[in-house]
Amino acid sequence: MALMTDLSEDAEVTRGDRFIKTAVAILGETGRTDFTVQEVVARSKTSLRAFYQHFSSKDELLLDLLDRTMLQSVQAWRAETTGLDSTSALKLVIDRVCRQPESTTQDSLNRALSLYNQHLAETRPREYARVLSPLHQLIRDVIGQGITEGIFNPGLDVGATAAIILQTVVNAQRLHWLGSELNGTPIDAGQLYDFASSALGIRDEPDQTAKPTLAELFAQIGMRPGTRDGEFAMTMPVSPHVVNTSGALQGGLIATLIDVAGGQYGLDFLTPGTTMTTADLFVRYLRPIRQGSAYAVPRMLRSGRRAMVMQIDIYGDGDDELAATATVNFAVINGETPKGVRAAT
Repeated sequence: MALMTDLSEDAEVTRGDRFIKTAVAILGETGRTDFTVQEVVARSKTSLRAFYQHFSSKDELLLDLLDRTMLQSVQAWRAETTGLDSTSALKLVIDRVCRQPESTTQDSLNRALSLYNQHLAETRPREYARVLSPLHQLIRDVIGQGITEGIFNPGLDVGATAAIILQTVVNAQRLHWLGSELNGTPIDAGQLYDFASSALGIRDEPDQTAKPTLAELFAQIGMRPGTRDGEFAMTMPVSPHVVNTSGALQGGLIATLIDVAGGQYGLDFLTPGTTMTTADLFVRYLRPIRQGSAYAVPRMLRSGRRAMVMQIDIYGDGDDELAATATVNFAVINGETPKGVRAAT
């Protein structure tokens, strides 16, 4: 992982900083983490006592180094993503994590830190998670931004997805040292971005697909006008999409069928310049409908200037026994008068 490891020369350098700078120098020279505390003390021209006043072990020194460099790197990357859209921000973060070293010293340092990351993950997972948490939060924020923009899949578990992308990118970089041994060419940032794009459901443009109308939704479940014994009815077939756990037509859809049947039937009773809306609906369910189609047959009980009251009975295919019956009260209000569908039957 391409982390920033610069400790400013202009800032006041504490003794703890001196130990960390010495560790960075050793890592950059050797690419290994098997140096000793004595080496750090000797090169920093301090004492063992001073070292142990700041760190309990070499692991604590390296952990502090990783903490600092991760935080410093993520702060810089976050600043770079400010003002970018989510896809550009994601590309930038992956590119920065995957950026190849510009010098042999940085290459050695990256190798050493990558190996130590693996050691931490195996021996001190809680501390390792803490080290990675700033990067995890940055990726979470980018994913959240993408969902808000309508670019990423809104059903994502943001925290889990961010963790998966983080682990994928970090581990891919660790395996980068294998070069082309696995698949002919090393995995690069572009390939990792494409992989993340697939996981996030990234679209080139925000979803501008027209949302289905209510009539189209009803058509998808097979609700349509028809007749029963020569009378107007709304029908709906029993199918796997509309049944409950017992295999019967779902009660809420029966209520919807009743409401639509009454609404369509009542349109022919409206005067020009008026429309109608459901005021209340009471359904009594009598028996299940498990096969064939359901028929909602409306009958006007009272039609006035301000209200309509209907009884709507539900039957199954070829069955005169009621499956449900409802009383529906519609309010008549001013508005554009819709066209009914009874003529289509």
